[in-house]
Amino acid sequence: MSEEKKRASTLEHVLKYTGVFGGVQGLTILMSIVRTKLGTSILGPAGVALMGIYLSITEFVRSTTNFGIPFSSVRRMSELFESGSDAEQRRFVLVVRTGMLWVAALAAVICLAGAPLLAHFFFKDEESLYARDIALLAPMLVALSITAGEISILKGMRRLKRVASISALGAVSTLLLTVPFFWTMGSAGIILALNVSTIAMTIIHLAFTLPLYPWRVALFSAYVFREGWQLVRVGIPYVVAAIAGSGMTMTLLAMLKRSGTQEDVGFYSMGYNLMVTYAGIVYATFEADYFPRLSSVHHDRHRRNLTINQQIRACLLLISPLLIALMTAMPLVIRLLSSEAFLPAAGMAICASFYMFLRGITTPISYTALACGDSRLYLLMEIIYDGASLALIVGCFHLWGITGTGIGLSLSALFDLLLIGGIYGRHYRVRIAAATWRLALTQALLVGATLVACMVLPEVWCYAVGLPLLALSLWRSYKILNAETTYIQKIRQRLHL
Repeated sequence: MSEEKKRASTLEHVLKYTGVFGGVQGLTILMSIVRTKLGTSILGPAGVALMGIYLSITEFVRSTTNFGIPFSSVRRMSELFESGSDAEQRRFVLVVRTGMLWVAALAAVICLAGAPLLAHFFFKDEESLYARDIALLAPMLVALSITAGEISILKGMRRLKRVASISALGAVSTLLLTVPFFWTMGSAGIILALNVSTIAMTIIHLAFTLPLYPWRVALFSAYVFREGWQLVRVGIPYVVAAIAGSGMTMTLLAMLKRSGTQEDVGFYSMGYNLMVTYAGIVYATFEADYFPRLSSVHHDRHRRNLTINQQIRACLLLISPLLIALMTAMPLVIRLLSSEAFLPAAGMAICASFYMFLRGITTPISYTALACGDSRLYLLMEIIYDGASLALIVGCFHLWGITGTGIGLSLSALFDLLLIGGIYGRHYRVRIAAATWRLALTQALLVGATLVACMVLPEVWCYAVGLPLLALSLWRSYKILNAETTYIQKIRQRLHL
């Protein structure tokens, strides 16, 4: 196959799976948008901030206690699915479920014992009031741990349709089970809403996995502990990286609250959700599709670089028009998705656009260490980035307020690009092709022009500038897709054009 055909085939494959998994992620985000609209209207900035703090606490405790078992078990389950017997698969499922049950117990104990310390960390002047609420997150942590084990089983078996169905059902159930508590109880219902919706997600996962493997655990089996230790050894570097990331987020929210107000935490959470979480639909394929593809070619430097470049191109082709559209209509988007009380988050979200843009370059490169099994380098890069990101965001917050957090996010992404570009370029000889850089530069100029216009011009004039820039970005993406894939032709055929 010629080089051009290889590039086209790879790009088309990437876009295909972006559509498959992105569609499910799109439903999840749609449900999240509805939940956000209703939740923010009821809770306000202070309530949203409180929920963000509780979620960061659960993520930190979960990351601290899971020992990387969910991550390492996917690889092992996948190997057994390919070549192992049914009996071996069932024994391994027993190991995973038993391990995650112990993890669930540990997470609950840490949450209960550490509640006063966590309350002091976030709510120094009101720690006695919030310590009880943090302790009540223990059931949520138990449910999250069990769910993580079930997800790893399904992913290892490559039951991606079941994973997609679960995501869709989970999104709907979370909406239906959280909003009533917010509506009837206000901020006092946050803990109950989080617990009930998370337990519901666990029940949904079990409904899909128990028919495949009935529930069995062996809490005191020497065989289970021996096999489980092998999973822990593989997963420890990744769990340390996850702890660094979740610890950075938790520390950041605490520092924003202490340096500013609880409302500032709410504005940051809203801006982050708008520009990072929702726009992140474009990157929804990484774990499901990109990482296995990169792992399969990691020994061949040429094919590895080709895979990285095509993933970057696909991400930039999709994310650039989306970012320009979001920035142009950001005040309107905030009014539609939440309320005018959150308009101070508009500047932060707009300034964070380059964080999302640069992630389209850095994330495909950063997976190289994982694909090559170099866990120590991956861990080192993550820790350096998390420390720099925290310093940049907090520093920019002190200089420019909540808008500065968006600037800090974008600067952290630029730092990450320089860091991993240099290290991985030297260590793995990762090379970004000239065509990829040309695409990145062209779209970066359009994104940058939109950012400047939206920050300095009145809202009405933003549309006058932003819409032509959006058209240019879409045209650039269209030209490349039309030249390198058959997607445009297929769309024309379906529309009879």
